[in-house]
Amino acid sequence: MKLKFLGSSNSAGIPVANCNCSVCSEYRINKKINFSTSAYLEYNEKYILLDAGNDLISNIFDMKDIKAIFLTHFHADHCMGLLRLRHSVKNIKCFHPKDELGFSDLFKHKHSIFYEVIEPFKSIYIDDIKITAIPLKHSKNTLGYFIETKEANIAYMTDCYEVPKNSLEFLKLKRVDYTFIDACYDETKSKGNHLNYLQASNILDEINTKNGFLMHISHSTLEYINNNRIKLKYRYVLDDEEFNL
Repeated sequence: MKLKFLGSSNSAGIPVANCNCSVCSEYRINKKINFSTSAYLEYNEKYILLDAGNDLISNIFDMKDIKAIFLTHFHADHCMGLLRLRHSVKNIKCFHPKDELGFSDLFKHKHSIFYEVIEPFKSIYIDDIKITAIPLKHSKNTLGYFIETKEANIAYMTDCYEVPKNSLEFLKLKRVDYTFIDACYDETKSKGNHLNYLQASNILDEINTKNGFLMHISHSTLEYINNNRIKLKYRYVLDDEEFNL
């Protein structure tokens, strides 16, 4: 089993259009792109998607067995790929937090996507993988997911400015092998719709995760880290990094 990222940046991605900062310039020189944060689990030639923001998802997973999609929330950079994927000939289940508006006309024209609201702390089984919804605080109703497999337990918590007390208490009672958490901002910004890397690191400490990683980085945060030679306790996920579990 492996966890693979399609991207680990914020909604702007890296490089940002028309930005000449050192980070964006370096990405262009090296012909690299970091897409907005989304990931997937791969096991036995089957796939579970964690968000679907990449517009190329319908091509990336063409003729592959998508067992389910778990959306964290309905911001465009996390669900835009569904606009094309919904035309799949094969039906696909999509679990998501309660959101009457959703995104664009996804609910109106569902096509092959079957949407199902997953309530906080409810668990869904996909084969022998148990996935539990964890409430997070963001500008839209948002969930993280706790994924229990034979190989490892994973906490996936992107896009949040706070992890509520009940979610923290839930995680403290679990063995958490890997945690991936939003850390969009640098230390100069402590309020907004995302965590900064110090706030995120404190949460990783609190839940006593065995392996902690930051994600959803912005180009400005990465430039701040580079320019100030910041030594982080936990490192960021790198672009389309892959983790063997």
